[in-house]
Amino acid sequence: MKKILLLVLFFSLNGFSQDFQGKAYYMSKTTVNMDWMKNMPPDRAKRIKSTMKNALEKNYILDFNSNSSYFEEEEVLEAGGGQGRGFNWMQFMTGPEGGTLHKDLQSNIYTNKKELFGKVFLIKDSITPTKWVMTGETKQIGIYNAYKATITKEVEEQAFSFGRRRAEPAAGSDEENTNPRLPKTRTVETIAWFTPDIPVSSGPSMYGGLPGLILEISDDKTSILCIKVVFNPKDKIKIKAPSKGKVVTKSEFEKIAEDKAKEMQEMYQGRRGGRRNNARVIR
Repeated sequence: MKKILLLVLFFSLNGFSQDFQGKAYYMSKTTVNMDWMKNMPPDRAKRIKSTMKNALEKNYILDFNSNSSYFEEEEVLEAGGGQGRGFNWMQFMTGPEGGTLHKDLQSNIYTNKKELFGKVFLIKDSITPTKWVMTGETKQIGIYNAYKATITKEVEEQAFSFGRRRAEPAAGSDEENTNPRLPKTRTVETIAWFTPDIPVSSGPSMYGGLPGLILEISDDKTSILCIKVVFNPKDKIKIKAPSKGKVVTKSEFEKIAEDKAKEMQEMYQGRRGGRRNNARVIR
């Protein structure tokens, strides 16, 4: 199988000049557990589901050449003619990559530009190699011959709720001893379909490292599908890494986001507690 792929890749490379470039258009869909809304008033649940639909179904563009790529969401104007602003709490529920993502395939460095609570960050770090497993399966995606590759990984279970936080077990209690609050994990299989017909070792979001462009990927709760590819568009593409923002590593940004999420949750809990206390005073 590996020999066949190398042969296909060899002939594909011969069909492209070293300065070729293109655009790949993707659509993505994410599913989330809605159980946390089951006790919510129907009208409120309906409004939240409508908002979630816009956040869970997105379109992206990947600009690429033989050395780099630039991935970003297509801008969509919301009702009223303006872009959505304010706190995007959906990012804490779905955990999308978000922002704009530049990958330098030669130096193996990525730059992810993200905005968090009004502040712009440039997450700059090394691209972690992915140990893909070739399955030998093939299928047609549009006009391209696609090959299947998979990888399995352990992911941490994430829970989200606007409700009351679960009480911490008392120090020294049996619950504390039997439930050390270790994060729950589960095994997830990621399935990628790539085509050596487009010899670019990249794909949507952080996916890449295969001998061809990734056209389709299914990762846990998110599926991403390429719907169109345009080679050497009329307007020449300039692929550059974003440069404005505070430069941090991935681990540094995750710590900042985690602290901010806890801060927001504590503020929300404080407001709920204040309303309950006020209600008791009135009575």
